[in-house]
Amino acid sequence: MNVLVTGGTGLIGKAFYRHVRQVSNDTFWLYSRRTGGDILDHEHLRRAVQGKDLVIHLAACTHVDFSIGGELTEKQYYIDVNTKGTLNVLDACRKAGAKLIHVSTSEVYGTNQQPGEPMTEEHALLGQAGTYAVSKVGADLLCRMAYMTEGQDVVVLRPFNQVGPGQSKEKLFPRFIGQALQGEPLTIYGDGEQRRDYVHVEDTARAIWAARKLEPGTICNVGTERSYTINEIAEMILEVCGDRTTATHVHVESRPAEVRELIGSYRKLNRLTGWEPEYMVRDIINDLIGWYAANGEIQPPVRGEYPTPMVA
Repeated sequence: MNVLVTGGTGLIGKAFYRHVRQVSNDTFWLYSRRTGGDILDHEHLRRAVQGKDLVIHLAACTHVDFSIGGELTEKQYYIDVNTKGTLNVLDACRKAGAKLIHVSTSEVYGTNQQPGEPMTEEHALLGQAGTYAVSKVGADLLCRMAYMTEGQDVVVLRPFNQVGPGQSKEKLFPRFIGQALQGEPLTIYGDGEQRRDYVHVEDTARAIWAARKLEPGTICNVGTERSYTINEIAEMILEVCGDRTTATHVHVESRPAEVRELIGSYRKLNRLTGWEPEYMVRDIINDLIGWYAANGEIQPPVRGEYPTPMVA
């Protein structure tokens, strides 16, 4: 089987590639700006997808803060990449006859409408965390439309909050760990009682590969059915760091439209593929503190740099 991975050099893409090279003899192509690809260049993308049997669509803009407080051009770029880019991928896959696994996000749900209950795939799409969430809702609905109107072979996965080695420091875990190792206060937005369901990228990589066998039109969450407050994560990180840090934590202004709770049911994916999470949060924290202590912080993307589509 020939497989193309858009966004294949990002956090999940790297974990996915490591996983499949261990378990599969199929042929894989990584398609991203780092490899000369661009999902906004429809013709270039169409040629890249030609002859492929399966496309894993990971390419996306994911910096939530930029998508909330950014200038108009920043917000437009989220729509361009996450929504219009997905439309390009759908079109290229349809013309090539390739199956598509679209990797979405739990942010499409907005805050849990039944607090404490794991969110199923039937939860309403109420994306609220900036243009990022709204643009991903649009991408999900485009996939649903392609299946319903044309019978396209597309599967949607909705991973909950991703964590793993190599994540850049605008994300919660690397930011907290970097602050702790440097003896700086861990900065918590608002009251810190927001709850999140954290999934290790290696678990997500296994879920993506398992999804290749799902029927067209299937939508599945990738979660753990466990949620933790931001305050709890901060305390666990400080506890695990122990003598390596003198840091405490401090509360700063809340972000607008903060999602109060995300917790994902994985029962549907488990029933269809047998997948279940292997990593728990304390294991993740132990691994990440060691990784960042040895490798240092990964800098976040530069704000406001929005390249035009490449021409090949």
